[in-house]
Amino acid sequence: MIRTRNAPSPTGYLHLGTIYQSLFDKAFALKNNGKFILRIEDTDQKRYTPGAVEAIYSGLDWVGVIPDESPKHGGDYGPYVQSERLDIYKKYAQELVASGNAYYCFCPTERLLEVRKKDQKEGRSPMYDKHCRNFPIDESKKRVENGEAHVIRMKIPENEKIVVNDLVRGDIEFDPSVIDDQVIMKSDGYPTYHLAVVIDDHLMEISHVLRGPEWLTSFPKHKILYDYFKWKMPIFIHTPLITDMKGAKLSKRKGHASVDWFRRKGFLPEAVLNFITLLGWSHPEGKEIFSFDEFVKVFDFKDLSAVSPKFDLVKLEWMNGQYLQKLSNVDFVKKLTEWLNYCSTTKYQGATEYESNWSMDDYKLMLNFLNSLNDEKRLLFAEINNQRIKKFEDLLPLNSFFISDFVLDENLLIENKSKEEISEHLDWVKGEIEKIEDWELPNLKKLEETLVKRAGEMNWKVGEVFHPIRVSIVGSTVSPPLFESIYILGKEKTLKFLNL
Repeated sequence: MIRTRNAPSPTGYLHLGTIYQSLFDKAFALKNNGKFILRIEDTDQKRYTPGAVEAIYSGLDWVGVIPDESPKHGGDYGPYVQSERLDIYKKYAQELVASGNAYYCFCPTERLLEVRKKDQKEGRSPMYDKHCRNFPIDESKKRVENGEAHVIRMKIPENEKIVVNDLVRGDIEFDPSVIDDQVIMKSDGYPTYHLAVVIDDHLMEISHVLRGPEWLTSFPKHKILYDYFKWKMPIFIHTPLITDMKGAKLSKRKGHASVDWFRRKGFLPEAVLNFITLLGWSHPEGKEIFSFDEFVKVFDFKDLSAVSPKFDLVKLEWMNGQYLQKLSNVDFVKKLTEWLNYCSTTKYQGATEYESNWSMDDYKLMLNFLNSLNDEKRLLFAEINNQRIKKFEDLLPLNSFFISDFVLDENLLIENKSKEEISEHLDWVKGEIEKIEDWELPNLKKLEETLVKRAGEMNWKVGEVFHPIRVSIVGSTVSPPLFESIYILGKEKTLKFLNL
């Protein structure tokens, strides 16, 4: 049976890479009637971040990539949290020691630092010098029984080329002389990643392991452990390295490496998924926009590329705009409301230098405004905005006049007319608006037609007639359609704003 997995570490906010890998894992499992497993690798307790596990669940739920088995969803192969599996790791570590494939190491930190400095001084890559490798096992066991601090290291075979196979990259050969005798069990009783991942993947019957290219250098260590245990290896696929447009790795210090950054910017999860499928993979028919279900039907791990794709944020914004434009007004309002509710109640989880200029209070004000509208005006609000934005965050500056006062820039208002001319014109517009008893959009559209005629009578350009009205009401030269905005704003506020 096909069983894929993702095993993120809860060491910070949710990284885009977790979604990227989970997307491919889930798609491959679905296509082959298999299962996608989420496992939490929390053996590095020093780097554990409170709330990180919940962020992983929340992010996967947001994009709709739901695990079939996980700490949250349960399953027959648990526990799915590594810190709850310590006895399992200890058992297998002791088996490796007993078989002569691992050994106790008692070297203190000071000695290891000295070895490292010596290697660096002599121009070698820092490696453990195998000082404890050949200690008699009985002597080592006595030292352990006496409570002496120790770790367990795996033995790397000497003078034997190590060949591993990657589904995308093919066979890769490693020289054992440059592979360290890796620590597999730390002095605190926790396993390192290398031991835990091999044991967990075997016991959870994982058939395909998709992971980032940074794990290629660890691949031979894992191959050795599989050989020591006499276990069948899963099929391995190492994804391409996603970079920014300058070719640098997307790190947790980059704003758009945080899943919450996309969420808070107002990208739709469907668009994010669509976009990242095209990072290192191409649709066989050359399509750029397609649903997740369509992707599942045609995806195969072997079609991934080893070439590093560039993360083109401009393309993502374009793609998200395409998704927004296809939404009905009802769905636009629904998704906008969900986004505003999230942003107004959840603190940003990402690099602070990339945090939005909009506060949680700003989002709350916009949400309250949207909820204050009747159904007709809410749908009209959607209609006048969904063709003008690429992501929900773009909507805020275009519509800020609905929720907050602004300081009128008289220079922007007057432009190439005199102050007296503009003042007289706005007074006339106010008078016409005051005459409107039935505040309905058709009546405001009649006023729009009247203003076009007035432009000819005043020997003004049509734009010169509408420009001061727009600036005085919205505080900017750019806004959604003017008279639809005025209708939503209401008669009282419109008259309040129509001043020089």
